[in-house]
Amino acid sequence: MANKKTFFLAALLALTSCDSGNIVEDVAENDEKGRAVKLSVKVSGMADLNEKYTLALAAFKSDDNYALTVYTIPATTEDNAPVSIVVPSLSSEVSTVELAIIDRLRQRVVSLESIDMSDYAKTTDTIRIDAGTVNVGMLDILQQHVFNVACIQCHGAGGGSGAAGLNLTEGQALQNLQDAASSRKEGRFRVVSGSASQSLLHQILAEGGEDILHYNHTEVLSSHFKNDVTAVRTFIDDWINGLKK
Repeated sequence: MANKKTFFLAALLALTSCDSGNIVEDVAENDEKGRAVKLSVKVSGMADLNEKYTLALAAFKSDDNYALTVYTIPATTEDNAPVSIVVPSLSSEVSTVELAIIDRLRQRVVSLESIDMSDYAKTTDTIRIDAGTVNVGMLDILQQHVFNVACIQCHGAGGGSGAAGLNLTEGQALQNLQDAASSRKEGRFRVVSGSASQSLLHQILAEGGEDILHYNHTEVLSSHFKNDVTAVRTFIDDWINGLKK
């Protein structure tokens, strides 16, 4: 009876706590004595997020990149619309609560904001996450959470054109990738619009592509994204496949 009461309360609060429309909730077993979390965020770029992906407030167990609990932000959310989500009671199993891009299997692709629940072990008040404004267009996600994290140290952060003449800094990445000829592999293109499989970027990041350019780009990606690396590779491929010439 208690579990039914908790589920009803969670669903009611979720449906009344979003300024931009209904939150779609996927609830795992909740703990009535668990802590509450409130997210505040402004969202833009939802129209540019591939339909295979979702922006959500998600709860994860330790060392598990599949979400235990998910509150989905609607794909119809308008640009700069304020969103507020309240999770009234989280299971004691939860290790982190994250504003994240997840796939259809609830696997984390990238985390946009994250809190470690162990930091709030003695907190009884609602834990608040103010994520500011986030842009979830495919290129924006790649720029902020892949290129800026794992790539620009070699490709443009120090100024100039970057290694191999490839500048992946903000405002430069797209023109240096899309249908741009490789400076290292004659006749090949860094990114072929609409075809990940023909794109050099896909090939050097895939398993088996470690020595294509005599530098292990696969290892760089793995070192930054660890258990999420497969999901990140798929996200990159989906971005490429969605590009039009």
